[in-house]
Amino acid sequence: MSDIFISYAREDRPRAEAIAKALEDHGWSVWWDWVIPTGKKFRRVIQEKLDKARCVVVLWSANSIESDWVIEEASEGNDRGILLPVLIEKVRPPMGFRSMHAADLTNWEGGAAAPAFLRFCADIAPLIGAPVTAPTAAKALPTTTAPPNPKDGLPYVWIAPGEFWMGATPGDTEAGADEKPRHQVRITKGFWLSETPVTVAAYQRFAREKGRVMPPAPDFNPEWSKEDHPVVCVTWNEAAAYCKWAGGRLPTEAQWEYAARGGKDGLKYPWGNEITPENANYSGSKWKGTSPVRSYPANSWGLYDMAGNVWEWVADRYDENYYATLPSDKPAEDPRGPQSGKVRVLRGGSFFFDSSYLRAADRYWLEPDFRYSVIGFRCVREVVP
Repeated sequence: MSDIFISYAREDRPRAEAIAKALEDHGWSVWWDWVIPTGKKFRRVIQEKLDKARCVVVLWSANSIESDWVIEEASEGNDRGILLPVLIEKVRPPMGFRSMHAADLTNWEGGAAAPAFLRFCADIAPLIGAPVTAPTAAKALPTTTAPPNPKDGLPYVWIAPGEFWMGATPGDTEAGADEKPRHQVRITKGFWLSETPVTVAAYQRFAREKGRVMPPAPDFNPEWSKEDHPVVCVTWNEAAAYCKWAGGRLPTEAQWEYAARGGKDGLKYPWGNEITPENANYSGSKWKGTSPVRSYPANSWGLYDMAGNVWEWVADRYDENYYATLPSDKPAEDPRGPQSGKVRVLRGGSFFFDSSYLRAADRYWLEPDFRYSVIGFRCVREVVP
């Protein structure tokens, strides 16, 4: 039995997930994800979960106030005296619910210690009692880091399979047309992703072993003297060759965004919806070029520099309208981008670009033979010994 049942419109899934995770971190059990066991009927499972819940939380939004299903669930909670309405958008609730005061989480950014969220928790406690465990700071997702790769000397982090919403975050006014439509993606196989962008030291190992010339060094890293900085000025083909030598390949665009978000769907940046110079290396930072890897906090999966420092080549070709070709009624499984095209995708933004390019959904593209002092990369490995 779950303490709390969350009723929401399908379009509001990222917000529902964020609220559910914060409530679980607070110590309550929550049922929100409509995963129906094989052989079970959808309505029966929903009814069973609703009947057993001790508190029904309804998320009011422009979509949910028009949903007969959500209104029906909210009505059941109201009839039992266990309904707690929450505004996640500035809307007028449906008839029959307008006299009920609603918790206001319209500007909540996911923090478990935010005053608005704590007030909401205080409203829940009289219905179902104090949480079983004391509230703590948001839990970090479990991560596994392999020993350094004997080839390039870099550690790799395990990224477990799962689903996420790829593309423009709802309400993001900076989102480009090529970030839409937002769509669900299923990563069916876990993978190992280098903990940081490929460093100068790692690329030098590759160049020595393969008899290659280092790319031209930028002014801010003369003669590649700063070995703990990301290597830059690499073409797509050079990056792909390095990854093959290291025992892997470039990540797909879907793998990259899934890893960047770190299990936190619905946020503008990997860490939240706001950005400051304390989060990442972007235009106007103190570095005036690349920064040493690990200079900024890792995301919740232990990956560094997934936003800022250097743009990162990914495997996919670019097509502005590619997202529109993916399924809208089910998750796309392991998408690999268009089958043809002359340009390749880059992700993550860089020290030279402003904060809008550091958004988790932002997409950039260049011809694969292009060199630039803001471009680096990282590698995926399917198997780590």
